[in-house]
Amino acid sequence: MKRWKKVLLIVLLALLAVIVGILIWQRDNIKALYIALTTDQETILKNMEQSKQELEDSLTDYDITVFAPTKEQNEALLDGTASADEIKTALGIDDTDDQNAMSSGVEPTEKPEQSPAPSESLKPGGQSQTDSDSTQKQANALVEKCVAELYACQVDLMAELGSMKQKALDEWNSLDAEEQTTQRLQQIGLDGLMKCYDLEVATDQEVKAILATYRTKLEAIGADTAVLDSLWKYYSDEKASQKAYYIQKYFN
Repeated sequence: MKRWKKVLLIVLLALLAVIVGILIWQRDNIKALYIALTTDQETILKNMEQSKQELEDSLTDYDITVFAPTKEQNEALLDGTASADEIKTALGIDDTDDQNAMSSGVEPTEKPEQSPAPSESLKPGGQSQTDSDSTQKQANALVEKCVAELYACQVDLMAELGSMKQKALDEWNSLDAEEQTTQRLQQIGLDGLMKCYDLEVATDQEVKAILATYRTKLEAIGADTAVLDSLWKYYSDEKASQKAYYIQKYFN
């Protein structure tokens, strides 16, 4: 009897471990599903606008000239009525070569320590106003490029999702009438969801890599990196809200 209890306990613990693993693995999707089930579309859109406004507020000190994609632009990418390049141009996102040229001009270079000129006032920590202005100028350029890369990443993601959506529709429409069964439709949908998940994982890694790169660059010039935390929060919140919005749109 004791042996059976021990076996049952092991099975239950293993099952619990699997459940916890799934919850951790799919926590973002569970969050999105919860939002979709408990929040109406209008509220979701309001929350997305609020999240965007909070991001813009955190960027006010950096003279950012690029813009986040709007709902209409995301819809155009998903529907295939606009290309990624067209949306990037509308948002003020330069080509990669132009962005690299911009960042190359703000890379910190080591200089020998110099005493401030007599007319320069020292700030707390021994930094002159001129040095502070120079650091802020470099930080502005770095944050601008970081934001541009993140928005470009978001645009590319939506464009890829639009392409995947069209491929799924083309596959379904190419089937003969007798092949267009519920089972086949579910299979196409499941395949699409798995591809979406793989794309999400890859995009998460890309976003983390971009933020890590610019964190190193900002730290190298002694600039504040809190803005990068705001960018990650915006990305995470926007992703959950986008999922919830489209779950409601296509499944309700």
